[in-house]
Parts: sequence; structure tokens; C-alpha cells
Amino acid sequence: MLARCVLSLSALAVLGLASAMMMTGQAVADGGPVAPSASLVEELRRTCRSGSEPSLAMPSADAQALIAQARELIARHDRALAACNQLIDGGSLSGGELATALLDRGDLLASGTGDAYARAVADYDRAIALAPPLAIAFAKRGKAHLLYMRDLRRALRDLDTAIRLDPSQADFLVTRASIQASLGEPNKALTDLDRAIALAPALENAWTVRGLTHFNKGDTARAIADFGEAIRLAPDVDENYRFRAVARRAAGDQDGARADEAKLGELSSRKTAPPSR
Repeated sequence: MLARCVLSLSALAVLGLASAMMMTGQAVADGGPVAPSASLVEELRRTCRSGSEPSLAMPSADAQALIAQARELIARHDRALAACNQLIDGGSLSGGELATALLDRGDLLASGTGDAYARAVADYDRAIALAPPLAIAFAKRGKAHLLYMRDLRRALRDLDTAIRLDPSQADFLVTRASIQASLGEPNKALTDLDRAIALAPALENAWTVRGLTHFNKGDTARAIADFGEAIRLAPDVDENYRFRAVARRAAGDQDGARADEAKLGELSSRKTAPPSR
């Protein structure tokens, strides 16, 4: 049943966009298509971009609500992908605008496997060819190699290029640090993380990754301090309490570890609590 509903939503999403483009692409007297209107192109851009935006809704403990949320996420993904396809394949964009749409579609496809992942990398490649100095394109391709294929060497090459092109982006440095730590180069990772925190002191993920790097080097005191700052910046992110509990226990602070575990349980209960009636 869920699969049929999802397919129906996907079909409607694609049909809606296709119908809109048919209306703007009717043949003129000489047989040529009418170019999409500027307003339609802008609507397609917004829809294409929306698929890579994180969902703000918390997962529901109610089974029916959870199914509804899953359907909406899938439908949003399909609407966005259809819009990206129309922008890219319709010939209405070029240069930097086309590169942006390719990056958005790559983000939608990158988490897939096989052909979907290959298409994502091809989109990143095209975006880079269209705009060679585009640091974000190298960063996105590198992150895809890291997260979805675990190809650390290719990921590192892309992040090196992204940082060379734009050394001001703390996110790029955090991603490269994650790669370096995985490759057994914690000192290089810490150098990047120090730079990232200097650039963006409120970036919670930078403190988390630095805490993990310190912990893996055996420096529990610095790890605990970094996890503490990450918690201060994002008190509802449960993983930081889990990490700090492990570090505190390794440092012999059993009471502190139990306090973090209790907070972790509280956050977990809050997320899974049934909605109030």
C-alpha cells in the first residue's frame, strides 16, 4: 500500500511539472517551441533547490504520521528531481545558472547507488567543467565520494581543490578533516579543525569532529571540552551527549557519564513521545 501511494505521489509530481512545461512549449507557427516563461523557470529553480533542503519536521512516534512524513519527503524529492531535470534538459539555462541546477540535481542523486550515484558524479563533473573555479562543486563532489562511496583519496583531492579555491569556508575544512582523520592523519585533521573553528566558532559540527579526533588520539580532556562546547551550541543534538559520556567514562568520570546518558535518554524520550491531543 505504501509503495502504491508513493508511486502515485511521484507520478503526480512529475505529471504536474510536465503539464506546466507542455503549456509553455506548444509549437508556434514555424514548428519551434515557445521558451518557458521567466516566472516558470524561477518556479522550477525553487522546486529544484527545495529537494536538497533539510526537513525541519521531527520524526513522529505515531506510525500513521511517520508514514505521512515519509510520503511527503519522497514526494518532495521527486518534485525537485523533475524540476531539476526540466531545467537542465529543457535548454533554458546556461553557464553559472546551469551549473547551479546541476549541483542541485547531483545532491538529489548522490545518496543513491549504482546508476543514480554515477549520474550525480556526472552532474558534478559537468558543473565543474562549466565553472572551473567553483569551489562548492569540488566540495560537493568530494563529500559525495566520502559519504556514499568511501573513496577517501578522491574525496581528499576534491576537498584540497575546494579549499585552495575558497579557504574561507569552514565546512570545507571540517569535511577535509574528517577524511584526514579516517586516513590516519589526526594532526592534519586537527590543524583544519582549528582553522574551521577560528573561521566559524558557532559551527557545532566542527567542535564535534575535533572532539572525536582528540578522543581517538587518547586526549580525553580536550575531547570532553570540545563535546561540551558542541552541546552548548546545540543542546538538543543527542550524539554529543553520547560522545561525551564515552569520553567521560574513559577519563574515569562515572558520575558525569551517567548524567550525559540520562540527558541522552531524556532527549530520546522527547523525540519518541506521542503527540499531545
